[in-house]
Amino acid sequence: MITIAVDIGNTNVTVGFLKGLRVCDVFRVPTALLRDVKKAASVFRQKSGPVFKKPQAARVLACSVVPDLNKNLKQVCRQAFGIDARMAGVDFSVPILNEYRIPSQVGQDRLVNAYAGLKLYGKGLIIVDFGTAITFDVVSRTGEYLGGLIVPGLRLMQEGLNKKTALLPFVELARPIELVGRDTASSIRAGVIFGAAGLCDGILSRLLAKECRSYKVIVTGGDALLVKPFTKFFKTIEENLILKGLSLIAESHSVAMKKPY
Repeated sequence: MITIAVDIGNTNVTVGFLKGLRVCDVFRVPTALLRDVKKAASVFRQKSGPVFKKPQAARVLACSVVPDLNKNLKQVCRQAFGIDARMAGVDFSVPILNEYRIPSQVGQDRLVNAYAGLKLYGKGLIIVDFGTAITFDVVSRTGEYLGGLIVPGLRLMQEGLNKKTALLPFVELARPIELVGRDTASSIRAGVIFGAAGLCDGILSRLLAKECRSYKVIVTGGDALLVKPFTKFFKTIEENLILKGLSLIAESHSVAMKKPY
């Protein structure tokens, strides 16, 4: 059976087609597209055509950090795939013990990443996810989700420079070619990429020295590869960790579970 895994982020929606842990295909669209259900359904059908042919047996599992678009996604999936989407935290709970002080405050994407990391790499993990925000999430040696840290992502950094200054332009992110930028664009690229790398190394050094001694570091998210060459700790990259997590939940039949809070 195919699992269609959908991750609604603040910037992009990522849709993956998986058989178990094998990712058959992935596409991304801007999150804003979901505000137009008819148009989004058409795009979903078009982009999924090469890999998903009706009447294949399939299920749709999704997680979202934009709750007001959850209803729209369900309508899009009905129109595009003829299948009802089940939402993490609404239609099923992520099967990991959540030790956050206020459990309902944790983003479902963070819990799905934690569950996927636990199943794929075992206990004792730090998961770094490069999305609109950069999140650091800790899975304990006994398998609980403990919490983590949240900082602005790369594009928030560059957008902040552009929108909050009079003279700095918006610069497309790319791997910097020099540490000391010799023009404005290269200075911004170097500042954002090397700054993020230094931030990650600093946070991970603190975690690994005390609370998370000898933990594995797993990195995911679209911008991770830009930062990886300039860090000490980015050894294991799982580009589609959240999609694999949703597929693992589907395979384990944990979608029958209800939200516990």
